[in-house]
Amino acid sequence: MSPGLTFGTISALFGLNHGIISQAQYSYLVATVIGSAVVPTVIANAFFMPSHLLSATPLSEVTEAIADGAP
Repeated sequence: MSPGLTFGTISALFGLNHGIISQAQYSYLVATVIGSAVVPTVIANAFFMPSHLLSATPLSEVTEAIADGAP
């Protein structure tokens, strides 16, 4: 994702600086580039949660144990 974000942002900035695109087009392009990285990440986190790594202990019990000073 990082190379796509970098290349997309730099390309849009190049177009803006050389008069190829307008300020409004630049804004839409940068928003689209950022969205193209954020949306798949949100989808992946929603549907591919590694449940085998999650604790079976409820969070309330964990916080109580920490508050009591248990290791």
